[in-house]
Amino acid sequence: MYFRMCARALVAYRQHANLLNDLDHLDPRYTDIYSMVDEASVAPVVYAGMCLEATLYDLSVCLFGDEFVEHTDKLDPLAKFFVIGQLIDRQPPSKASITYQTIQTVVSARNKLVHSKSYPGIDELNIGKVIGLAQKQHDQHMLGITASFRALVLLSLYFDGNIFEELRILPSFKKREYWIDLVPKELHEDVKWCINSSRKERQHGVEK
Repeated sequence: MYFRMCARALVAYRQHANLLNDLDHLDPRYTDIYSMVDEASVAPVVYAGMCLEATLYDLSVCLFGDEFVEHTDKLDPLAKFFVIGQLIDRQPPSKASITYQTIQTVVSARNKLVHSKSYPGIDELNIGKVIGLAQKQHDQHMLGITASFRALVLLSLYFDGNIFEELRILPSFKKREYWIDLVPKELHEDVKWCINSSRKERQHGVEK
């Protein structure tokens, strides 16, 4: 369910963003559409984080049992992925891999949203610092949007055996027929990007 919610939320965000890009700043609709884009930008990141949490929890239970889950439940999704990957492959995931980096981007963006803090009072002395911080957080959020759905696809591709074909926690992306009807057509290029990126890393021995 969270996988579908993330996919649909990303499609909706992109549709709103494209509409905004077609408007002039002086168009009376601009402010309302801008607010819609701003609000729509939150959902893909949050749903991706929820899906990562749920997927890694279910993987832990199914593969290693309740006792393992009790010992790892407090870990964030990135740490859980690292531990599970190490147990399955007998070596930890590379922190330089596209899968690790993409999950890390989503987790960071999601944490900023869920644990958001207001800015300090703005005056002439700190306005530059506040603007710089706001720009940094905006950039991080935009990266999180791009990474949101891709993180879920890359996570499935990382465990390239039959795990997701047997457990049905996430769709399998080993073959086109496994995912073509489950993913909105607007995101098919994202899936292909993930497949190609994952394949290139494996060819160069980076991913694992």
